[in-house]
Amino acid sequence: AYEITISADYTGDNVQQQINSEVISPNLTGTISIGQNSRDRMMKSEFSSLYRAIAIAVFLVFVVMAAQFESVKFSIMVMTTIPFSLVGSFGFLKLTGVSISMTSLLGFLILVGTVVNNGILYVDTVNQYRSTMDLRTALIEAGATRIRPILMTSMTTILSMIPMAMAIGSSGSTTQGLAIVDIGGLTAGVIVALFMVPVYYALLSRKPKEEIPDVD
Repeated sequence: AYEITISADYTGDNVQQQINSEVISPNLTGTISIGQNSRDRMMKSEFSSLYRAIAIAVFLVFVVMAAQFESVKFSIMVMTTIPFSLVGSFGFLKLTGVSISMTSLLGFLILVGTVVNNGILYVDTVNQYRSTMDLRTALIEAGATRIRPILMTSMTTILSMIPMAMAIGSSGSTTQGLAIVDIGGLTAGVIVALFMVPVYYALLSRKPKEEIPDVD
């Protein structure tokens, strides 16, 4: 018996769907089914494990912040930086044309633990300033005080990953997805920490107006 192995890479988004609909599906019968090789099964299992790891990481970060801040409100406020950073990561992946892979998922796992740092730094500073300042002044002073360390810590990580992200077509391309995810996520995280977290803090700290009783 002869065995022929044909290897190829998909050149477009709809190529796999077209092959399935035009070549594979018409030849499937009750006794013929599509098999899955050991590599695909292993990748599917590893993807599932990484998804679970990301979910557990988000939960643990939330628990630690709730314990440190002693407030669920502040923890949720900082956690809002995560979905916005994911938007930045997916947007940068789309912009560069890099698909989601095992290494890019590792980048998401790393991002969950790093993108909240800026929010924690800002919120903690505001909480300290509120003991001697009103809310508006504390928000402004915390932004002025922490803008430099926030930019420095984020920019050093972003700049260090640019060579990895530019490794297109070389041996380092396997880790390109990780770098692109972190660059896009951290960039969006800085913007959220400096411009949106103060708004969230002000809204969640607003005191309800007291009703003035009517005097007859």
